[in-house]
Amino acid sequence: MTHLRELQLRFQDYLTGGSEAIEADIVSTEKALAEHRLGAYYNAYRIRLIDALAVDYAALEKLLGREAFEDMALDYLQRYPSRQPSLRWFGQHLPAYLAEYYRDKDAEFVCELANYEWVQTTVFDASDSVELFQLEDMARVEAETWPLLTFDFKAALLWLDMHWNVPQIEAALDNGQEPPQRQRGDIAQRWLLWRHAYKIHWRSLDVHEAWALEQAASGANFAEICEGLLEWVDAQQIALVAAGFLKQWIGDQLLVRIGNY
Repeated sequence: MTHLRELQLRFQDYLTGGSEAIEADIVSTEKALAEHRLGAYYNAYRIRLIDALAVDYAALEKLLGREAFEDMALDYLQRYPSRQPSLRWFGQHLPAYLAEYYRDKDAEFVCELANYEWVQTTVFDASDSVELFQLEDMARVEAETWPLLTFDFKAALLWLDMHWNVPQIEAALDNGQEPPQRQRGDIAQRWLLWRHAYKIHWRSLDVHEAWALEQAASGANFAEICEGLLEWVDAQQIALVAAGFLKQWIGDQLLVRIGNY
């Protein structure tokens, strides 16, 4: 009798690589040949993977159309076969893969759209923060400690830079609306994405807030952030602008703690 483990491996090789070795283990009849019986599983396996990609990249599927999306997904499967029991990470290589698959003027836009959708999935799946710093907690912060204050952000937060108006297009596609016309900026725009109350939020950042947020997340203290903002803001307005950013981050539910508070 064929060892179960060997049989399972041959079946896996058939599903993932098209190996025909498993056919010798399958009974053929006049009504159903072994290759036909196996084909049902072969096709079902690929349909399941395509459907999983369509969940993670719903806007991309709508943009391309189902047939074109399936063709692309089947080619992706050949390059990046599923290697884990969970489907969660199956689509992780798709944004980079699309740069090779679409070698035309649409490649950059399609890659940015896919990357934006994947970042949303990543943010949604990030770990929860049990407690978040609130505006009322600011009353406990002593005035003399402000220059050395550092900031800890929650895990469910990421940012990315994009040239195209991808967020607006993705939102329209997600809501079943006609997407706006594609527009590309000469300079990349930074977008912040975070999860709050089981919903993904996003907004664009001005260049000085984008810089301040990146520095704060990297461990810079309040004084260092204020000093760096001098590149964009008048010295007399520095503290007010930096405090305004801090108030915005707290209001957006992005901060876990400030300093030791």
